[in-house]
Amino acid sequence: MKEYITDSACGDCGVATKKGYVEILEFTHFVEFFSFNYIGENHKEKELVRKVTVVVALDLDSGNTKNPEDESE
Repeated sequence: MKEYITDSACGDCGVATKKGYVEILEFTHFVEFFSFNYIGENHKEKELVRKVTVVVALDLDSGNTKNPEDESE
């Protein structure tokens, strides 16, 4: 499992927030299809794709999770 986290200095109520991705799963799907890459005006290149890498990840975002109505408790 890979983890990609970036810190941010700004946040809610002066609390630093963190954003990042946690990779859950990565696999290769074998398939055949044609893809057309744009080369220039009126010109495309046809390419046979035989495999696709698939990554499943979670986008994490944490910060001030307090409910302002519950602060007195």
